[in-house]
Amino acid sequence: MTDDFRVDVPFETKPPRLKDLVNNHIMGDVWVRDTPFGPVTDSLKIAEKFEIDHKHVLRAIKKCDMELSTQPKFGLRRNIIENSYLAGPKGREATYLKYDLTEFGLALLLLYINTPKARLISAEILYRFFILKTYLSDMSKNQIGAIRGHYRKKMK
Repeated sequence: MTDDFRVDVPFETKPPRLKDLVNNHIMGDVWVRDTPFGPVTDSLKIAEKFEIDHKHVLRAIKKCDMELSTQPKFGLRRNIIENSYLAGPKGREATYLKYDLTEFGLALLLLYINTPKARLISAEILYRFFILKTYLSDMSKNQIGAIRGHYRKKMK
């Protein structure tokens, strides 16, 4: 594993998205495509970046599903989506299971992948969350309201 983990000055202009944290700090580009709901990666790409077998990622997803699918607030079906891919010799391809993951789906999956890289990403996410919390605690209600309004306009 290469040690390319670094921490830059947090939030130079705005809080980064999880996509940017992962790309810039740990894994390089893992996002396979953008959707109307945001960037999506898949279990094959995650296995490649974590340098583990795909079956271990599938096992982590199954465990995540067993433990968290009873909690509707996590929207597991919207964030970890079952899919398939073709592989094998030309003319005899077979269909295999994979999963597509949103940014939040990846964050949930990180709880179930026990590798040094996964722990680094999780630590970076927590670090940035606490920096953001500190940043927001120093703002007035009007400033926070302005930020909310800004993001509401972007969402429409």
